[in-house]
Amino acid sequence: MARLDVRVKTDLPARVVYPDKAGKHEEDVRLKELSLSGGVLVGFTAALQDPFLINLTLPLSGKLELCGESVKTDHGRVAARFYFRSKSSISALWEYMRERIIDGECCPYCGQNTGTYEGKCENCGCYLNFRDAAYLEKHLRNTFTERIQNKINRLDTEFIQKMINVIDCELMHMDDASNDDEFVGTSQNMLEVFSMIRKAAGTDMNILVLGESGTGKELTAKAIHERSERKDKPLVALNCAAIPEGLLEAELFGYEKGAFTGAYTSRKGKFEAADGGTIFLDEIGDLSPALQAKLLRFLEDRKIERIGGKSGKTVDVRIIAATNCDLDGMVEKGTFRTDLFYRLNSLKIKLPPLRDRGEDKVILAKYFFKKIGRTEGTSLKGFSENAVSAIKGYDWPGNVRELVNKVRRGLVMAAGEFIEPADMELADCHSTLASATHKDHSVAQRDMISDMVVKHNFVISHAARELRISRPTLYSLLKKYEIKIPPKD
Repeated sequence: MARLDVRVKTDLPARVVYPDKAGKHEEDVRLKELSLSGGVLVGFTAALQDPFLINLTLPLSGKLELCGESVKTDHGRVAARFYFRSKSSISALWEYMRERIIDGECCPYCGQNTGTYEGKCENCGCYLNFRDAAYLEKHLRNTFTERIQNKINRLDTEFIQKMINVIDCELMHMDDASNDDEFVGTSQNMLEVFSMIRKAAGTDMNILVLGESGTGKELTAKAIHERSERKDKPLVALNCAAIPEGLLEAELFGYEKGAFTGAYTSRKGKFEAADGGTIFLDEIGDLSPALQAKLLRFLEDRKIERIGGKSGKTVDVRIIAATNCDLDGMVEKGTFRTDLFYRLNSLKIKLPPLRDRGEDKVILAKYFFKKIGRTEGTSLKGFSENAVSAIKGYDWPGNVRELVNKVRRGLVMAAGEFIEPADMELADCHSTLASATHKDHSVAQRDMISDMVVKHNFVISHAARELRISRPTLYSLLKKYEIKIPPKD
């Protein structure tokens, strides 16, 4: 059986520190054998207690502190398992070890003849080019599963689930160069979303994504697609509410030359463009009854027919639909087909609004401060305590998009070292949408929006300014609460 790590001979002085009845015991010993996962310590005169600290001084890296526990003890000789608190610790230990690996004919992992330490061992498959600068990274990646398995028995089920959630969060947490800003944060409800995305990506089921405007519905579709078996095929997105009803069918299914006035050439629709991949249909609740019927027919036979076409074409497409509408309510009212709803709702992911993401509001604000500040250049130090309190207390009806705009405004308007609430137009947030109580949030928010647009004689830009949200967000809320704007004379 091959070893997990290379082992080298050494003779390093080490000081071991561990708790005892008197409080703390320290003892000077020698480190005789060493690997990334553990080592052999000799010279103990007292019984060793777990866990303990090992203090070393390496020739090139200087002082190093490792956490350890004993695996086997025999007459002052202890075989120890190591635990690393930082990436720098394991890197320093590897640099010390690499200089002491003696080139030979036997593989240091399995012991079989290998000829030279240049390629892979023909017997165990381990990579043996120890001079490769990226060797440690490759080795840790290749042995990751074994390292976790060796430690998993000492973890309870709850902690294992936390580990999975942390990994999900790390996989979904995009770097500063990405546009997936809604996914920054670690609140429990977002960790649950990450877990749902991971599960959804492993299936080919149709997905229904629910959430308010600005919560990241399209980014959720992108994350599912990029982690699915369709990732090498197209992801095609279409906002059903942004295209007039008369043109939407042509956008979805395409048309043949001469099908209608202006159809000078044939054109593929979004379904054909997404063949083999994923189509994201945003604002699915805005589909007309006729298009709902056509979409249902496609879901049943997987065939599309271009406008003016004489035959259908089979298309392999996964559908991810999204809406900020109450589809259950629309089904009850008969404005959305029940059979289509159940076809699309094979798996549902509900995205939490920013007001329900706890500390994520502040985490996101600081993230955007750094990201925007780095791009545009700023000497500001961050947010004042009052600004942080205002960010926590504000209701964020426009969700992450609104937060981005507020932070950007704060970076421009701040006159001191820190951004203040007034710089983000949050100085009187309790007089805005944030005044709605959590319990009666929807009712209070609807009444406040209705009163505000009436107050400003239905001038949307003026009402949005006083509510301190963007016009698109206000239009979305008007639609959500079915608040009608009277036609202009």
